Amino acid sequence: MRILFTTWFASAHLFPMVPLAWACRAAGHDVLVAVPSDCVPAVGAAGLTAVAVGTAAPPAVPPVLGGPGAARALRDWPADWPLRLSELGEQRQRMLGSLVDRQVRIADDMVPGLLDFAGTWRPDLMVADGSTYAGTLVSQLLGVPLAAHLWGGAAVLGLEHSGPGGSPLPGYRHLFERYGADPAHAPLGWLDPCPPMLRLPSAHRRLPVRHVPYSGPAELPAGLLGEPVRPRVCVTWENGARLAGPPGGGTDPLLAAAGLLADEGLDVVLAPGPAQRAALTRLPDGVRTVDASALHLLLTTCAVVAHQGSGGTAMTAAAAGTPQLVVSPRPEQMLIGERLRAVGAGGHLSGGDLAGDEKAASRVRDAVMDLLAWRARDAALALRDEVRSLPAPSRVVTSLVELASAR
Repeated sequence: MRILFTTWFASAHLFPMVPLAWACRAAGHDVLVAVPSDCVPAVGAAGLTAVAVGTAAPPAVPPVLGGPGAARALRDWPADWPLRLSELGEQRQRMLGSLVDRQVRIADDMVPGLLDFAGTWRPDLMVADGSTYAGTLVSQLLGVPLAAHLWGGAAVLGLEHSGPGGSPLPGYRHLFERYGADPAHAPLGWLDPCPPMLRLPSAHRRLPVRHVPYSGPAELPAGLLGEPVRPRVCVTWENGARLAGPPGGGTDPLLAAAGLLADEGLDVVLAPGPAQRAALTRLPDGVRTVDASALHLLLTTCAVVAHQGSGGTAMTAAAAGTPQLVVSPRPEQMLIGERLRAVGAGGHLSGGDLAGDEKAASRVRDAVMDLLAWRARDAALALRDEVRSLPAPSRVVTSLVELASAR
């Protein structure tokens, strides 16, 4: 069977799909990965074959999600906000709509190349990242069965269909209508690595798949797997995130808190990506760094990890059984933080709540110390056991093939 994977620029959306693509190859299927040109090196580094579709540079985070005005709107979101979209108010709905518009612009650039290639190669199945609208559109135009792949969030968001009564938002609808396609087209199912205890209910058909951590090629740092003499805390950021403060300005609270945690006598390790490492011109005293690509190994030695709430990091920590503190910059990361807090496996501080707070770093330090003091580890280990109970990618391949064949 020919299986075409596709995603957009962000490695945080490529990496969760890589183990399934490996499993498809190991099962004997022909696998290609269609991505924008900026993402081609990451596909090759994963040992997969890339097809470049689209050339536009990745757009920045929408302005509505940054700046002083955003800080207020990023405060006090409902813990289950994806189930209450109609109650969020105009500004919050505009924030979410801006994320959809960004993905529509990415899809607009990807569709011509993806349609041309897939129309020639003729895949039997497409597996598209759940926010890669080009995959959804092309699968309908060519009549190819589609499975959508999630990245570890607690909800099947479907923000593109968050208009009145579940209708498609204007930008998404116009994208499909330009090609004579139906914006109501949906995948056969959603491949979901989020463990059940963290999920919010959804009417969508979920296809559980175990999260197998992958963050790119890595070299094991010397001495990493030894038992730490002092409790070890990892501080890390979303892949590609700038080391900046919360909306409205200020110092990055995670970075500032790292020095405070070292002052508490903890073994503090930063796990930055390449761009973040370059921005670290001076480390706080008593703090060291390791390659973020080895995060899955590092976290097995950590008592707590403090991060921004990306799905990949949250699922990697869940698989390691490590308690988590989420310092969330945006609504989806808030959701992950709240779900971890709800099950007792972590804590959550909203970036909006920290904006303008001179004690933001101290609040992060105190939240980490609280996790060290109470029994978050027991809940984190229960979460780890649930991750391990989900079907491995090798088992999911068989189900996907059967699903596509039946279609």
